[in-house]
Amino acid sequence: MDLISPSNGLLSWQVGTAIVMMGYLAFMIYALVDLIRSDFREQHMKLIWVLLILSVPVVGTFLYLSMNRRIKYKLRRFNPDFSSHQTTTK
Repeated sequence: MDLISPSNGLLSWQVGTAIVMMGYLAFMIYALVDLIRSDFREQHMKLIWVLLILSVPVVGTFLYLSMNRRIKYKLRRFNPDFSSHQTTTK
């Protein structure tokens, strides 16, 4: 009867696969949101990364997440302007 009704081992494989796929889907959504919100050095790079993430899902997602700091602008949050600083002398 094992051929007709699956045993508990098959159910655990299915649950495990579902958990792994949900985890990967979360990584893919994070990569796409980060891609949309970021600025790149070259304008066409955003389109290339979207196509790569969607056409080669596993490789494209983890490649983007590992290389994204090298291809994006390095934005500084704190950028003081010291050129207009005047010194007072007595």
